[in-house]
Amino acid sequence: MKVLSSWMTTVLNIALCSAALLIVLDYSIANVCIPYIAGDLAVSVEEGIYVITSFAVGNAVVLPMSDWLAKRLGLVRCLVGSILLFALFSFLCGFSFSIEMLVVCRFFQGLVSGPLLPLSQSLLIEVNPPEQKNKVLAFFSTVVLVGPILGPVLGGWIAFDYSWPWIFYINIPIGLLGASIIWALLKGKVSTLEKKSLDWLGFFLLLACVATLQVILDKGEQFDWFRSPIIQTLGCICVVSFTFFVAWELKHPRPFVDLRLLKIGSFLTSLISFLFFYGLYFGSIVLVPLWLKEGMGYTIPWAGLAVAPFGVFPLIFSVFMGKVVSRYGSLRPMILGVICFVLSSFYPIQFDTNIDFFHVALSRFFFGIGVTLFVTPAFALSLQDIPTPRLPSATGLFHFVRAMVGGFGTSTFTTLWARRTIYHHEVLGEHTNTFSPQTHEMLTDLGKFGLKDQEGLAALNVIVDQQASMLALNDCFYLMAWIFIALIPVLSGFYIYHRRAKRASVLVKN
Repeated sequence: MKVLSSWMTTVLNIALCSAALLIVLDYSIANVCIPYIAGDLAVSVEEGIYVITSFAVGNAVVLPMSDWLAKRLGLVRCLVGSILLFALFSFLCGFSFSIEMLVVCRFFQGLVSGPLLPLSQSLLIEVNPPEQKNKVLAFFSTVVLVGPILGPVLGGWIAFDYSWPWIFYINIPIGLLGASIIWALLKGKVSTLEKKSLDWLGFFLLLACVATLQVILDKGEQFDWFRSPIIQTLGCICVVSFTFFVAWELKHPRPFVDLRLLKIGSFLTSLISFLFFYGLYFGSIVLVPLWLKEGMGYTIPWAGLAVAPFGVFPLIFSVFMGKVVSRYGSLRPMILGVICFVLSSFYPIQFDTNIDFFHVALSRFFFGIGVTLFVTPAFALSLQDIPTPRLPSATGLFHFVRAMVGGFGTSTFTTLWARRTIYHHEVLGEHTNTFSPQTHEMLTDLGKFGLKDQEGLAALNVIVDQQASMLALNDCFYLMAWIFIALIPVLSGFYIYHRRAKRASVLVKN
């Protein structure tokens, strides 16, 4: 390992985290810009959704290849090449003059950026002293979690005030600068290259599973989920390919995805807990702005700003989480973080349609406290017992699960919110009819503003829509709270097991 001075290590840490920020921003920055992209390229919004799907499929399928690519090309060379190709395809995305070109370029943008996150994390651990590992992981985890929050805010502002191609062009200078710094500081780093063959069958089985699952998640609501023959067919392909993939990888001597890592208790516990957390987290950061925009009449930039306070606490206090993990371990802060998630999920259940910007922002700020306590320890726990040669493989698997479960959480909670909104609208509508005294009273009040009966009923329907979307949001957060509660015994059980195992090892030594 090339020895770097302290200032060089600091500059390198910033460059690696900036590279990681690019990829997590691009997960969400295009989401709010789909109407602008679709309108400019003369396609429907439904067709524009493939801009998101193609990137997610390309990125997810390469994430588990990080270990193979790092050993075949070299860790530094692979990372720098990934950043440069990401900048190139970002330019081509912005330059696209048709939806077909944009979808293809987004797929390759996701494909070349696959190794970026896991290899950045692996390099951060390798170039920093062991005593600084938890500190740099804290900063890295903050970047990974805050990026999806900044994406919609930044994307909405750029698309609204400038032009949507600039959401891709901004990647170019940051990518070129980051790649230059990493190469200048680490070009002399010696990597052991291995010319091992790729498990092509495992690759194609995973590709089939990921591609079909992503289309199901993105298009399921549009096609009415499993009532659609298309979704049923894709579901069968996904299940069959996943089943054969797991069976093949467990028997293969050099698997495409090292599922044997799941035998490591700390890694498995971290993966399961992060799986539930990230699905709920991504569901909430998509759901709240969507509710503010659709149900409360917020503009896209203001909806993003209402969610932005989530990142305040992590940005300020994440630097201290390294010391907390070193002193108290990973599990105790994680349990405390889950308790904060429970409380911050029960808080929005009390919201009504008179809620103001401050209280929405406050609820997201409280959720950010839990993220600060949970995420850094979860990252540290995932790498706690992983040997250094297996780091790229472990980080690749971890970020692959993170990427996939983010899409699953988004689809699950947006669908749940939409269907609960319909249910509550129907229930409220039963009590809002021309035979109800309360309805007559409200129509009379609306008539004072010059609205006729039909216009008054239309205005009343808008009020019912708003109330229904609010009640549906309450339901979603109620479910989130109970899922977080179910996570507490899992972490507590592993904590008790870990303590007993530690005591037993001490007794054996004595």
